Amino acid sequence: RVLRVCAMSVLEQTRVLHEELEVLERAMMQELGDPSNARLKRVDEIARDQVVSTMLQAHHERCERLVTLHEDADGSRREEINSMTGPGVFNTFYEQLRATRDYHRKHKIPPQTESSERLLLTEVLENGPTLSFTGEEAEGRFLDMHELHEMYLNLKGVERLDYSSYLRKSTDVASLPKATVLSAQGQRYLHALKGYWSDFLARTQPLMPLKEMLDKANEEVAEAWKSGADSRWKPASGSEANGHVEIDLDKFETAEQLESVGMEALKAELAKRGLKCGGSLKERASRLFLLKTTPLSAVPKAQLAKGAKQSQSDAALPDGAKQAALLEAHIGRLGELLAEAIEDTATMVEKKQARTYEEIERDLAQAAEEQMPDEEEDEEAEEKPIYNPLNLPLGWDGKPIPYWLYKLHGLNLEFKCEICGNYSYWGPRAYERHFQEWRHAHGMQCLGIPNSKHFHGITLIEDAYTLWAKLKAEQGSISWNPELDEEFEDKQGNVMNRKTYTDLARQGLLD
Repeated sequence: RVLRVCAMSVLEQTRVLHEELEVLERAMMQELGDPSNARLKRVDEIARDQVVSTMLQAHHERCERLVTLHEDADGSRREEINSMTGPGVFNTFYEQLRATRDYHRKHKIPPQTESSERLLLTEVLENGPTLSFTGEEAEGRFLDMHELHEMYLNLKGVERLDYSSYLRKSTDVASLPKATVLSAQGQRYLHALKGYWSDFLARTQPLMPLKEMLDKANEEVAEAWKSGADSRWKPASGSEANGHVEIDLDKFETAEQLESVGMEALKAELAKRGLKCGGSLKERASRLFLLKTTPLSAVPKAQLAKGAKQSQSDAALPDGAKQAALLEAHIGRLGELLAEAIEDTATMVEKKQARTYEEIERDLAQAAEEQMPDEEEDEEAEEKPIYNPLNLPLGWDGKPIPYWLYKLHGLNLEFKCEICGNYSYWGPRAYERHFQEWRHAHGMQCLGIPNSKHFHGITLIEDAYTLWAKLKAEQGSISWNPELDEEFEDKQGNVMNRKTYTDLARQGLLD
């Protein structure tokens, strides 16, 4: 397929992409547009959404390639269109015809025996993601958060909860202590929680625009951070932190004017800015006024407080706090989407812990009855036409078998038998079994050859005749020959064949 695309002109690539887009759109419409699909079971609904998501991703990729061709950055499309006009149009046509013939003569592409629609859908679905759920997830009905629960219990300063209580509280990450969230262990837990929930949503609801929803959450957090509306993570202002009005040094011309602020206000401001806060009123005012003309990095060490380096390292806290706020916003948004599944999981866990053996057997029997198809549903399914674009074989229920089962049994492999009149057998199992069936036995009888185990695996008439002649030659060489195989014994008990015994008797050598 790659070779064919490379050999196509720009206009032909554009036409093929438009055709593939129509095929994918038609397949997605047939998957989602059937009203009877509204009554699908959860497992079937997830499988259908995965198929549609795979087709949608292929549709997006082809749209991007099509936009690139239409933009024509290198001018090849415009050049090809111009070559179709003017006096040299026939020369261009014959050059392209010659190049096409040379290409096919060189690559020897076999003729296409299947429809282009089936080939496209097969290629798209084979390259799509595969579903995988754990036993606890029950095909996407519940969540499996046991590992996350263990990570949560290993955090410092958190409440010890059992599994069901943890499930109900897992969405409330704002209740975790800030120090725990900012720690390395807390960050690993939150990232693991976000990763699992995102992966679970991608597997169970692949058509949900999860990326756009998380981007919107980023915008809301950025706006709240800028306006100071985030009361949990936004750093407190000077007045809130120290209980005094923040001093604006631009309003003071001399250190003497700063003395009017007062000793307590000067002490709090000096401590906030990482300078020594002791001394008289005049010393405090002159020390703070020094920052009006000198940056903090150039202030003499004698004026800095002992914890000044620690305060400077704390300046990186807002960046970490902002990342924590974003992470909590993402987890909160994912928790809203999974609220129903989390509640169902917690209920299932509590119910499972309280059930007796008889209740477990009754629930299993009830689940088996729910999986049995309804007669009315079967009648309606028989009336409507079966959508089978890949031409898959039908199962016992009259519906196409799953595509993974089709590939597992190798039903896409064709085996032809010339002895059976070039009849096609699909799959290795049917091919191996046909050697003992009536069609192959009748073909061997028409050839005058016994259908024995020696001819198992022989499908060509010429090979069957060759093997039959070889077997007859071997049988002729090992057939019974009285002269050599018949045994005689003389009076002394010597055993010899008939020919040797006769020769010795004629010579009188036998007693």
